[in-house]
Amino acid sequence: MLLNKRKNSLTELLNSEEDARKKTVWLHASSVGELDQARALAAEIKKQNPSLFIIQSVYSDSVTDKQRIDPNFDRSFILPLDFPFAYDSVFKKFKPEKLIILAWDTWPNLLKTAYKYDCKSYLACASLSSGSGRKKGFVHSLTKASFQYLEGIYPSHPIMVDEFKTLASGHKIETLGDTRFESVLNRIESGTPPERFQTFLKKYKTEIESRKPILLGSTYSQCESYFLDFISHWSEENHPLPTFWIFPHKWEENRMKSFRSKLESITTVKTFSELTDKNSEYPKIVLVDELGILAFAYQFAKFAYVGGAFHHRVHNTIEPAAFGLTLVTGPKISNAPEAIVMQKLGGLAVCNDKKEYIDAFEKLILNPNLAKELGAKNRNFVLENKGASEKIYSRVFSNDPN
Repeated sequence: MLLNKRKNSLTELLNSEEDARKKTVWLHASSVGELDQARALAAEIKKQNPSLFIIQSVYSDSVTDKQRIDPNFDRSFILPLDFPFAYDSVFKKFKPEKLIILAWDTWPNLLKTAYKYDCKSYLACASLSSGSGRKKGFVHSLTKASFQYLEGIYPSHPIMVDEFKTLASGHKIETLGDTRFESVLNRIESGTPPERFQTFLKKYKTEIESRKPILLGSTYSQCESYFLDFISHWSEENHPLPTFWIFPHKWEENRMKSFRSKLESITTVKTFSELTDKNSEYPKIVLVDELGILAFAYQFAKFAYVGGAFHHRVHNTIEPAAFGLTLVTGPKISNAPEAIVMQKLGGLAVCNDKKEYIDAFEKLILNPNLAKELGAKNRNFVLENKGASEKIYSRVFSNDPN
């Protein structure tokens, strides 16, 4: 079914009416996170040169048709599988002069074909962890061979530069930042919190201000199990149990019913809906059973746990970092260069097991000044990346006439 989807998407692209513009740029994003990077870069490209025609591709089947829609994408499609002649038809029809790949998805045949058609290729917002499979064995050799076709490699942070030096010539590598930060900041700055969340904030204004919560975002069953162990062993004698807002990744009735029952044997618990719709006393734990609130809730927290990294991959760490929060998460962060950098800066604690999870929570709760200090590093890191789109545009198009 997925193969048919790829084939149909390519057919639709090739059958689309050709636009007679001066130049075409091809942006490629592997998945949803990289698509955010592509959005910010596309907006800058159109701002600087509205006549440029942008075709945009994704690879992951997790990206929905709706997510691929953007006013700055003139055409959007799903990338074919990386066979030697898979891309010839795209290059022949659109004749792109630039191929900009976001983050890491450097398919060998795609880069080789771009070179064959005199299309200059770049890797922007580039990310590579020290434990990446691209640096091991045969894949290392294949990646190195592919990178020879790149005109420039632009890591998202200076920490990443040395990782790329084993794969490419140093003169190609230049740190220009990560455009995804701009997408996230724009959403935060221009977005409006849901009305029900605003009602909740007004109703419990005094309680929230006097007892800032610790926020757990995108929790799975394993995260919730570790959290139960943490509060079960908390000693009120040394420090009162803080307030927590918990945002489950999915609200599964049976799982949440069991989780709530176990929490209630320890402390007071209410759902967001109950607190918003009824006259309820503010509890120690708020279970958030409504969508669209998490990104706006971070600004009220002391620090945050970001889920996904004990399960498959860490969820969005940029949103809480933008509000100056220290972060705690699990071990699977290789998909998120921003999380890797925050860990190296000290603003993100990576926990490999339950003991490390509990230790991280205790340390930040008992040392609020430390939490503020490390959170400030995250905030500065986010702000440093503002303007990445403009830097990348200037470097890639610096010698091009309008």
